[in-house]
Amino acid sequence: MANRDRQNPRRPAATRDVRDSRAPNPVPAVPLRGTAITTMLIALALAGCNDRRDSAPAATPTPRPTGTIVPPPVTSTVPDRITVATNEPFYSARVAGDTIILSGVDMAERRLPITDRDITADRRSWTARDEGGTVVVTATRAACEDDMSGAPRDYRGTLTLAGRTVRGCAFTGTPAPPPGEPAATIPATFTGNWNTDAAACANPAASIEGVRVTPHEILFHESAGRVTRVEPLGTGRIRIRAEYDGEGERWTATQTLTVAGNRLTIDTGGQPFSRVRCPR
Repeated sequence: MANRDRQNPRRPAATRDVRDSRAPNPVPAVPLRGTAITTMLIALALAGCNDRRDSAPAATPTPRPTGTIVPPPVTSTVPDRITVATNEPFYSARVAGDTIILSGVDMAERRLPITDRDITADRRSWTARDEGGTVVVTATRAACEDDMSGAPRDYRGTLTLAGRTVRGCAFTGTPAPPPGEPAATIPATFTGNWNTDAAACANPAASIEGVRVTPHEILFHESAGRVTRVEPLGTGRIRIRAEYDGEGERWTATQTLTVAGNRLTIDTGGQPFSRVRCPR
């Protein structure tokens, strides 16, 4: 028996296996690494649930306001300060800031506030109103020739007054003189000292009614006009435009001067007045 055991060295192990098989099977051990991974996955799942439960709903983005699209300003080749002059009837309409200054041979000067403007690339239009009615002045960038003097102008103009539209030319600053005519020079026939009568001529310091006419100016008692335009209208008759300055004010006037013998008549659009020539 002992010899057989020695010939089979594995038998004692078999015996042990039989003996061990009688004991209850132990619960297999879970590797530590697997347990840690499982625990971490469960914790992440629970954290995800908590985040979904506790997090506030996403705020709805506030729409950004859309700005108003402002079109670019319209520019024009016609300036915003200009004068439109017409012939027969003789009118002058000067655009000066927010006012149209209207004058004429047979009318008193009117200053009308501008109420509306219209601007395009080569045209401007102004509408003005006062108690006397509505005036519309239009200037267009196009060559124009004064139909009376032949003087060239850079713009065409129209003037609508009392429902009637009159065509003319327009210019800025001092207009160009007619061809061959010296610029803004009053002929010698009109120059000199003029007053109400011979007595006033003899004592000019005592009179406030005197008028002095030079080749380039018209001087009254409290105002002086620098002549910017002279147009011949016939023998002994001219029409001038002058820039006046007096008593703290400045204005433009269009006047007709007529000389007959030794008497000068000046018509500024209202009641004409006359003076006699004083001896030189």
